[in-house]
Amino acid sequence: MTIWKKKEKYVDLSDKMRKQQERIENFKLNMEEEPISKPSTQENSGGFFSFFGGSGSASSAGTSEKSPTENPEERRKKLTKIISDITTKMEDLENQIYHLKQRMEVLERKQKIGY
Repeated sequence: MTIWKKKEKYVDLSDKMRKQQERIENFKLNMEEEPISKPSTQENSGGFFSFFGGSGSASSAGTSEKSPTENPEERRKKLTKIISDITTKMEDLENQIYHLKQRMEVLERKQKIGY
């Protein structure tokens, strides 16, 4: 007895793809229409990623209030730069964590051997 039975030899995913593209278009339209307001806690505390050790100056400089002359393309470029900076910093921290784990393993091995 089979629970999952296909009626045809192929699976049609065109409806799913069409719905996904409509969601993307709606999201783009909403982003253009609604101005983004930032909470004051992020402005004063250095942002969400301030716990990584940075003062938040790199991220707060790129997220200044939207000027009337700034077009969506410039804003997109700024946000892209901010995201890439955050990603780079996260990768660096991940690398540091990896090296610390490796050092801990070496020390644990030395302790077990009895050096």
